[in-house]
Amino acid sequence: MNFEPEIVVLYCRQAVGDEASVAVEAEGVSGFRVRAVMVPCSSKVEIGYILRLLEGGADGVQLVACPEEGCRFLIGSLRSRKRVAYVRGLLAQVGIGAERVGISQKAGLSAKELVGLAGARAEAVKKLGANPMKKGERK
Repeated sequence: MNFEPEIVVLYCRQAVGDEASVAVEAEGVSGFRVRAVMVPCSSKVEIGYILRLLEGGADGVQLVACPEEGCRFLIGSLRSRKRVAYVRGLLAQVGIGAERVGISQKAGLSAKELVGLAGARAEAVKKLGANPMKKGERK
């Protein structure tokens, strides 16, 4: 089976230098697919949104937040880290794999570095196989 995981990268607009080049960089990868979505603040990413991304077809989700000391909204990074930990706990409890979801706290990333974070998440997801939450693939 030639499994190419789809990774959704949700990134804080403050974490990446040039958002326009992210899509271009994402097109050039092999072995996985990347869907990059800029969010105004990582704290806006709710638990239900991450779960819906997985249910809707993503094999993994990588949230990229600002470092805590660099967050413009003071506690946005802390909130997002707690939400990711909660989702990882849920996924572990139901046996789907906590490694499907991760968070990185970085600033000033290039598009290449952002896609590199997606690649690391893809490697973790490849060990788990395709996402069993995908609509139409439940048995």
